[in-house]
Amino acid sequence: MTTPDDIEQLFRDNYKAMLTFANCLLHDSEVARDIVHDVFASLMSEEVKYVTPSYLISAVRFRCLKHIRNTSTHERLNKMYALDLHEIEGEDWPDDEDMAKLRKVIERFLPEQTRRVVHLRFESGMTYKDIAEEISISQVAVYKHLRHAMNILRQNFNQHER
Repeated sequence: MTTPDDIEQLFRDNYKAMLTFANCLLHDSEVARDIVHDVFASLMSEEVKYVTPSYLISAVRFRCLKHIRNTSTHERLNKMYALDLHEIEGEDWPDDEDMAKLRKVIERFLPEQTRRVVHLRFESGMTYKDIAEEISISQVAVYKHLRHAMNILRQNFNQHER
């Protein structure tokens, strides 16, 4: 069984890596911190015999994914882009002009496979698992394509804002 001293040592050795990983997945330092603390709290309350650093990272990943799944798309967009609520609460957001810009950037700057993943995710509403099965890639690859697309979209929209 893992003793409190063992858990304290695991905390010292792994907290920074776990927090960095959670932050990368969530883009919200407060929620990331809460999730990492919850993982350690669960170790204290459950009878876990042996804990490894990979177990801790997996636990953080699963809790982050659960948090993402339970957070609405509206909330995720708001946090990701730090928009004021009044900007996205109306039914007119995104407006036709913004959608035209998005489509133009997607067609112009994204590779074919990434465009297809973006289309399946946002226009067809497919899950990562369904997309992966549809185009015969892993779910991790789906995530990486979407992450790449988001980075390119941010870069292009930030250039237009200046």
